[in-house]
Amino acid sequence: MQALPEVKRRPKVPVVPLFLIPKAIQEQIKKRGESVFSIFVERKLHHQYRIYVETFPERAIRARKTLSKKPDRTVQDVLDV
Repeated sequence: MQALPEVKRRPKVPVVPLFLIPKAIQEQIKKRGESVFSIFVERKLHHQYRIYVETFPERAIRARKTLSKKPDRTVQDVLDV
């Protein structure tokens, strides 16, 4: 049986309460260093928040994926054929 390919995922950041958001962001910046590109804070249930930190390399990979997608055909494209 073949082993499944390893998928690179973002590190898990636990869900934190509102008053711990600054500390959680500080810890993520210390871990990631100067490569931090953006920080997303998403509200979950009952005043709990999930923090996503995106680095420059992760952003570059995500940008390349969105650029490589071809747009859907429009009505005008169909009429031009």
